[in-house]
Amino acid sequence: MAIRNIEKDALSSNISLTDFGKAMNQVDLSLVPPEKRRLAIFDHMMRIMADTVTDGTKATEIRQARLGRMLQNR
Repeated sequence: MAIRNIEKDALSSNISLTDFGKAMNQVDLSLVPPEKRRLAIFDHMMRIMADTVTDGTKATEIRQARLGRMLQNR
């Protein structure tokens, strides 16, 4: 079993925990069917991450992964 340092692997971001909570609270799930809400919340979180990560390469990777996931879950 390998031990992993999550703090070391974390990406730096320019958003505070409070602002992240406010941004997550802005998602509107009223038109999303109940079975797709989990994916909608995850997609919203990934959008916030892509917009706030300070490493441009990682932000691009997140955007590409998000787009690929959106195309897969149509």
